[in-house]
Amino acid sequence: MRVVLLSRDLLFITKIKEVAAAHQREVVVAKSETALNEALTGGAGVVLIDLEKAPIALEVIKGALSAPNREGWKCVSFFSHVHLETADSARALGLGEVMPRSKFVQLLPHLLSSL
Repeated sequence: MRVVLLSRDLLFITKIKEVAAAHQREVVVAKSETALNEALTGGAGVVLIDLEKAPIALEVIKGALSAPNREGWKCVSFFSHVHLETADSARALGLGEVMPRSKFVQLLPHLLSSL
């Protein structure tokens, strides 16, 4: 399964790619709406959304995930524990499981190994 990451945080991108490589997963970092739509074409997987540092508006991400032929994509959104309003916005949009960054980091190995 494919892993698509939406983040502008270079250190966190590197960290996620390292964990993914340990689980034989490749991460595609989508930095634009066009790149996201291309990444979501041709098979299901998981989309990881950095709610504070996503390079695309959350509403646009939701639209891309809701487009026809996008069934089977799992979505996991993560946020800094001090930005609860961002988490509430993501939940209202239905951007998958929403969790604090610290929990996401803990669960990432399991998430990637279960794909």
